[in-house]
Amino acid sequence: MNPKILIYAKTTLSLAVLALFCGCHKEEPKVVVSPPASAPSGIVSAEKTSFDEVTAKLDKGGSLYVYLSTEQMLSGLSDKMVSISNFVGSMPAMAGAQGETISKVFNFANAWLKDSGIEEISGVGMSSIAREPGFYYSKLIVHHYPGQNDGAIWTMMGKEPHPLKELDLLPEDTVLATFSDLDIQLAWKNLQKHLNQLDISAVTDGLQRWPEQFRKMTGLEFDKVLDSLGGNYGIILTLDVEKKISLPLPSGAMEIPNPGLAIIVKVKSDAIFDRVDAISKGNPLVVRVDKSDLKMRTMTIPLPLPVDLRPSIARSGDLLLLATTDTMIEDILAVKAGKKKGFKSTAEFARISQGIPEQGNNFSIVGDQFVKSMMQIQQQTLTNNGAMTSAQVQSLQHAFNNASNYSAYSVGVNGSQGWEGYANGSQTLQSAILPLVAGVAVAAAIAIPALIKSHQSADNASPSQQGAVAQGGNSTPDPEIAQYNHLPSRR
Repeated sequence: MNPKILIYAKTTLSLAVLALFCGCHKEEPKVVVSPPASAPSGIVSAEKTSFDEVTAKLDKGGSLYVYLSTEQMLSGLSDKMVSISNFVGSMPAMAGAQGETISKVFNFANAWLKDSGIEEISGVGMSSIAREPGFYYSKLIVHHYPGQNDGAIWTMMGKEPHPLKELDLLPEDTVLATFSDLDIQLAWKNLQKHLNQLDISAVTDGLQRWPEQFRKMTGLEFDKVLDSLGGNYGIILTLDVEKKISLPLPSGAMEIPNPGLAIIVKVKSDAIFDRVDAISKGNPLVVRVDKSDLKMRTMTIPLPLPVDLRPSIARSGDLLLLATTDTMIEDILAVKAGKKKGFKSTAEFARISQGIPEQGNNFSIVGDQFVKSMMQIQQQTLTNNGAMTSAQVQSLQHAFNNASNYSAYSVGVNGSQGWEGYANGSQTLQSAILPLVAGVAVAAAIAIPALIKSHQSADNASPSQQGAVAQGGNSTPDPEIAQYNHLPSRR
């Protein structure tokens, strides 16, 4: 055999034996490839909340998305009130009649909390999302768990949602409307119960005297009036842009669309109408209408007025209507009967009602024309009386809302798990709060300097002037007050 081949063979065999020997006594390090780590699931709450139930009804991805659990905050609130009452009552300064009265007030608050249903609220949620630029769909959820709805807030304003038939009463030129279920009988019984529990003689006596005082003022039995009410109430405001009226204001004449106002009450009897009818009998200024489907009494006013005003009351079907004119009542009933187009037929309502439930317990409408008319009146008033320049007024209005369409529509639904509010409008929920805050700030900015000026004027007045003021004398008045001195006093 070739010596080279023999050397190669021995070398290869030796290396193989060495590798086998080393492998039997020492493990080679292994590279372990771990599977990709999954995303962290986060902390799971150790306490029960209504997060899933509430947020399931909200819309994500908009400008507002909020959930607040109220279980710890509100649960047992009445028991906490008892603890506070006991603490306050144990203070030395609370001894005697004063402490007894405070204790009664706390007991009243405790009982009211238990019956109100506030403690049953488990959580609150809100969301707003843009349907289109400048037009938002908002929700407000006040949640309770199934079966935990015994309190007044879950029953007093309607127990179950129903078709919103009151929408069929709105004339085409409606600019503001609100209707709501309300069990006034239940509210009165609840109030009586808790005020009697308060056990303060002045309050109890006043409560007992109220039915008799009501009878003396109206000629009606209070209990009969309560029994006649059907549990639904509403207000309608119309503006006729085709007919302008001129209002003589201190700042100058102002033209606005002709307004009409109606209050509508669902009733079960003629108790209220019959009383008004009895009072008006024999009055030559009262126009009487008696038809099979309508009884109406209208008071004519033989004076020139800047607005259409013929106060009217009518009874038709299960409705009691009070309005500024008989014409408005006729328009409302014509819309209900389908003889005239109503607000539901307008393009404005079609836009603001998209996605809003057709059943509920209350609804509110704010028309574009209403907001624009109010802004026009506000601008002219502030500009004419010199409180602000036109530019300042426009800046203020722009800060409140720079939308081009101000229509809004909301519906409240008493659902199986609490109150649910749905709304379309030119403002989100959070921006709707801004005008209120800004309005308070502006009022303070105007009022505070005036108060400071008044205080400084009083401090700088001479003793004789101060004495004259104290005695009701006519010392040199402030120019801002002098303009009202010509007005006759009301005594």
